[in-house]
Amino acid sequence: MTPRQRSLGASLRRIVRALTDRVGWREAGRAEYAFATSGIIGQGGGLALRLVVSGLALMILPLAAVTLFLPIRPATPLATAGYLAAAAAGTTLGLWWLFRRRPSWRDAIVFVICADLVLLVGGLTQSGYGRIGATMFFGMLAMLVAFLLGWRILLLHCLFSAAVIVAATVMTMRIDGIGFSELYPVVAPAATIAIALPMVVQFVVEAGRRGLGQVTVERDHDTLTGLYGRRGLDTELRRRLRGDDYRVSAVAVLDLDGFKAFNDAHGHQAGDRRLVQTAQLLRTGVRSAVLARMGGDEFLVIGTGTSRAEVDAIVGDLRGLVAPSDGAPLIAGSVGVVLVPRLDPRLLPEAVALADAALYEAKADRSLRIVVRDPSGVVA
Repeated sequence: MTPRQRSLGASLRRIVRALTDRVGWREAGRAEYAFATSGIIGQGGGLALRLVVSGLALMILPLAAVTLFLPIRPATPLATAGYLAAAAAGTTLGLWWLFRRRPSWRDAIVFVICADLVLLVGGLTQSGYGRIGATMFFGMLAMLVAFLLGWRILLLHCLFSAAVIVAATVMTMRIDGIGFSELYPVVAPAATIAIALPMVVQFVVEAGRRGLGQVTVERDHDTLTGLYGRRGLDTELRRRLRGDDYRVSAVAVLDLDGFKAFNDAHGHQAGDRRLVQTAQLLRTGVRSAVLARMGGDEFLVIGTGTSRAEVDAIVGDLRGLVAPSDGAPLIAGSVGVVLVPRLDPRLLPEAVALADAALYEAKADRSLRIVVRDPSGVVA
């Protein structure tokens, strides 16, 4: 077997694995949607994104109104009723998306499914060349799918679009008596715009998404521990705290005991291993918290919750790592914690300064290990 054949075989196996990956299909679009929207929303572009997406659905109404005065308008009262219902449904869908405060991944999939059905009914109820011409709008929706939801959802959308193009072509040939040779100048562009072009765009988007994803990971994460760096921490906090669900937060600063002496005695490689081990212990030991390395041997832990009890549980996880009730601590370090209501990412430095002050108290009295301060009297 030649190297080219082996490479081709390996590529085919990867394609088969991707197409038969049940978990991938069950979570189809989730990671792509999170990646595409995090940067936009993090920069305050949430409303602009909602306007663009909803505009695709809202534009159906004026286009439908114009079509009613053209030769391609629905030919029967029943077809007209279906066409108007599709236009009304498209308007409703656009308004629904526009007023969704935080559209989710599942909302995006629902939008695509509903939009496909609207285009199906709106297209097939037209007459003559209009049936096939209307399928070109599937291409606009496909571009959105490629950007927001990735190749799996796009593949399903394009298969649906292909079926609609075939159905529209057959209906036009039978109902209007137009031969395929006459329809081909319309069918070919429709298929290109609705299917082929989005596939090409998806390839470019996917390549860019992977490249940007790698760059983002390297930019936002500490290269040694894999925890967030300062920039990544800010982005993640803005994403997590943009809603009103979180009412209480705990900001904790962890400092390893005797780290400089440990480095001097055992070498920097041993020090690096200790930092990596600490990061791993934090990942596994502190539930649902944002973790960051702020430089040297200092770590930042930010937990959020809808109640004081949820935040207390996060503080309890930290206490179990540095000051367990029995046995030696898993992390030899001290922690300062401050509880704040409705943490604003812009005010994080102030909260960190308060946590630092609590940390100094813990380091001054080695028997404490962890000091928790609640300057605002959080009771929620």
